Amino acid sequence: MERSHEHRAGTLVLRLPTPEDLIILKAVAHRPKDMLDIEAVIATQEHLDTARIRFWVQQFADLLELPELWTDMEKLLRSARS
Repeated sequence: MERSHEHRAGTLVLRLPTPEDLIILKAVAHRPKDMLDIEAVIATQEHLDTARIRFWVQQFADLLELPELWTDMEKLLRSARS
């Protein structure tokens, strides 16, 4: 919640996660739809804090003993840069 941003749509006020935090959450869920969503977020955001993404996804990958969380995320980030 601390890092979320407030967005207004008419009279509706929503608190949304940063693009980085959304990517981290979806990387941990790791469903095919989440991976597509991550690709879309990466494609639409010019300045992502990739160090934050790397740190947290690696932490979850280690804790959950699922190295593919990070290796798949790394592939998506690398392909976005090329």
